[in-house]
Amino acid sequence: MGVACLVIFPKQIWRVATPRRAAVAALCFSLGALPLIVYDVNNRFDTFRGHRYDTGDIAGKARMLMNTANGSALFGWLADEDRQTASPHKPASALQKVSAAVSDWAGQPRQNLLLYAFALALLLAPLARGGDLRAILFVLIAMAVQWVQMAITVDAGGSVHHTILLWPLPEMAIAVSFAAASRRLGRAAIPAAAGILAVTMAAGALQINEYYRLAWRNGGAQNWTDAIFPLSEDMKGVDATEVYSVDWGILDSLRLLSRGRLRQEAIFGAVPPDQGTPDMPRIQAAVGKPDDVFIAHCKGLEFFDGRNEKLLKAAEAAGYRRETIEVIRDSFGRPTYEAYRFAKR
Repeated sequence: MGVACLVIFPKQIWRVATPRRAAVAALCFSLGALPLIVYDVNNRFDTFRGHRYDTGDIAGKARMLMNTANGSALFGWLADEDRQTASPHKPASALQKVSAAVSDWAGQPRQNLLLYAFALALLLAPLARGGDLRAILFVLIAMAVQWVQMAITVDAGGSVHHTILLWPLPEMAIAVSFAAASRRLGRAAIPAAAGILAVTMAAGALQINEYYRLAWRNGGAQNWTDAIFPLSEDMKGVDATEVYSVDWGILDSLRLLSRGRLRQEAIFGAVPPDQGTPDMPRIQAAVGKPDDVFIAHCKGLEFFDGRNEKLLKAAEAAGYRRETIEVIRDSFGRPTYEAYRFAKR
């Protein structure tokens, strides 16, 4: 956004730039970023040293950008698909029955029309003048610079929670371009623009309904499973000094539901997915305490395949065996989490 401002509004920026304002801005920025600054001071400025760059996955990141824009990227992530659910729930309320009927009527849509609206906004952009045109150019430059950074940075831009950081800039471009065109193309342009906008919004609403239908029909996927609720309740009654999360996607949810009262450690940090040898000293310190509890995803539901298996093999080699406390199922009866302890063999 700073690059876009300097390109589109340089005169306005330099007109108001004074040493005093720069100092106030720097102070406020530093206060807002203080946790990150403290982290970097304590970790040899790791934020600046830890970046790696690679252009090998630009095509894949571009597809993720497109799927984020058309709204399809979260299918299979927020809720399970029909193929993953042996016994889907039937509609249990009037709202769910309406949702199912609307979904069938619309053909179970999985994409919205945002990409088409954005493309139309670009075609209409030359009709904009003055501040409208500068606003559109500001948006396009900011989006381009932001996404290029994602595209060439390792471990960035490959997931929805990265690409969605571009929002709401696409909607801003659409809004300004449509409004500018409606003022330039005569009396019929305003109802035409309103009609296009209404169709775009309706398509988005139908897609949101499809997410809702899958949610009540098939339940939440990996990180959105309702099995987290019985797991949280069970952990409240477990006599454990520490609770270790073996895989990603467990720790924060349990912290939230227990309001921070559950003592937890992220043992998965000791078993990197790209390394074959876990951090044995840390694991041995954990498994050496028989009252500690380990929580893992059941097989087939892991975010990082093999972490639980590596931990079990490492513990077995150190002379410990697993004692299963319980297997936690979701509301569809699917085994989702397992809780266990280690004991001496």
